[in-house]
Amino acid sequence: MKKGPRLFLIVFLLILAISILDMVYILKFSKPLFILRKSHHLTCDVYEGLLYNIYDCAEYNKPEFRFKWQKYEFNNYSSYFEVIDESESCDNKEEEIYLDKENIYYLPCSKSDYIKIKFSNGDTYKLKEAILKKYVTMNDLIKNNLELNVKKKEEEEVKMHLVIDNDPYEVILEDNETVKELLTMLPLEMEMQELNGNEKYYYLNKSLKTAKSVPSAIFRGDIYLYDDNCLVLFYQNFTTSFSYTKIGHVNNLKDLGRENIKVTLK
Repeated sequence: MKKGPRLFLIVFLLILAISILDMVYILKFSKPLFILRKSHHLTCDVYEGLLYNIYDCAEYNKPEFRFKWQKYEFNNYSSYFEVIDESESCDNKEEEIYLDKENIYYLPCSKSDYIKIKFSNGDTYKLKEAILKKYVTMNDLIKNNLELNVKKKEEEEVKMHLVIDNDPYEVILEDNETVKELLTMLPLEMEMQELNGNEKYYYLNKSLKTAKSVPSAIFRGDIYLYDDNCLVLFYQNFTTSFSYTKIGHVNNLKDLGRENIKVTLK
């Protein structure tokens, strides 16, 4: 046998032997023989091996394994977390925490910073962070008795329209003094500057009244006022520690790319 085919056969047999040993070890001990890394995903211990990943999750009687190239979908965790509400009191103004294609979800008052999601392994997240990272769904939260107000999007009054490079969008506005002042400035034509790969911004020629707060999580399509004159349109989801005044939300906003954009508000 020539050297090339012989080498290929040796490598093939070696990989086959490792695969068999790994599988035998998995069947006997529920772990790969060659563990590269052990990580944790909420209620699951994840053993990453040479050829297989093992998912040992609380919701299963037996660990599951996948080939390295197979994607694993973690199930929802509605049975494995509790909602901890540390707020003592709050005002009666509703707080938007999430929106999907049909509904907007509100807390009955502004207290999301005081609500935490604690999983059975002890990991704890702020409410909006857990939602943003898709650790919980709205149905999970409702099943766990979190009080939410759900409104159809068409119930919201659209007061402003936004055009980006000839693409029209509707803007659902907040009910605050900042928005009322902004509406008196319309129409506005702006060249919004790119920043951080997730937002576009534009400095207005006048200062507006503000009602600043830290949103914790920002969603694609959110419009905020930074400081008292910087209008910001976000086109990616992320968490933040900065203070903003909420202006509104653009439904179904596309990814705006990394270039400056021309925007019309009217």
